[in-house]
Amino acid sequence: MSTNGPTAIPDKLVSDLLVDDPDVFDLVEGFVEGLSRRLNEFRQAFEQHDWDNLARLAHQLKGAGGSYGYADLSRLAKTMEDAFRAHSAGQFEEWMTRLEKLIAAAHAGLQG
Repeated sequence: MSTNGPTAIPDKLVSDLLVDDPDVFDLVEGFVEGLSRRLNEFRQAFEQHDWDNLARLAHQLKGAGGSYGYADLSRLAKTMEDAFRAHSAGQFEEWMTRLEKLIAAAHAGLQG
């Protein structure tokens, strides 16, 4: 298990949705595959100091993370959304690093 960051990120992150219904694997896999694109969207919005877009992206990730069974993603996105709405991004790189690790763990979780 990884111990970087305030809360450890497991090496494999398995969707709670898949635990409840393995038949939705393709849907969950599609969500996980799109996470890298979302990470890039955060970086672009940050470079442009686009607070509204940052908040919108975080809000969408918060909802989608919860819907697809990734509570850790949803919690991180809520933290980011709250900060972006206050025009605060002092921890942006830390959040992006954490998001990258969660994405990697979600990919690993799909492998079994």
